Amino acid sequence: MSSRMIVLMMLIILILTGCSVQAQKEGQQPQTDAPREKGFTGYVVDRKEDSILVVNPEYEEIGTNGETSKFYPAKWFSNVPDSQIGTYVEVWTDGGPENEPYPGRARAESIAEYAAATPDGAKISEADAIRGGIYLADGKEISLPVIEDVEFHADKGIWTVRMKDAMSTDDNQGQIDLEVRDVEPVESVQEQQSE
Repeated sequence: MSSRMIVLMMLIILILTGCSVQAQKEGQQPQTDAPREKGFTGYVVDRKEDSILVVNPEYEEIGTNGETSKFYPAKWFSNVPDSQIGTYVEVWTDGGPENEPYPGRARAESIAEYAAATPDGAKISEADAIRGGIYLADGKEISLPVIEDVEFHADKGIWTVRMKDAMSTDDNQGQIDLEVRDVEPVESVQEQQSE
């Protein structure tokens, strides 16, 4: 095989495989997609206009006068038009100053919503169950809800939403288990009837 034929075949292979070479200026660092810093995560437990209140269920133990209690990070984020109560989110701020009275306040730059699970046989999602629990009479008694656990009981057709009150000072921080019936949301039934 001639050397021309070998060179021609190599060029064809390079073209077909899409190989490319990037020129790099002297002293310039190669571009990489640096990992994004972790945002503030938690459940949306309240909403007012374009702001949401996010509470992280992962607590920090803090101690005062020899006693320990649980501190649940919580923050109001403005500039968030669409997130619904009950949704698990991760929020990144715009780097502006954050107000510190508990719960804190910051302006959101971006937000990621995580898909809520809908177990087999369930008519509503985990987020719908959380939202339903927060709106129940007992749920309204909690001033700053911490979503600890959400469980679907297919045999009973109910969800159990375990919440605590981050503002409570008693030992179990006002823990309550709320039962939410697994019924189709009203909007879904109305949409089906109009079709």
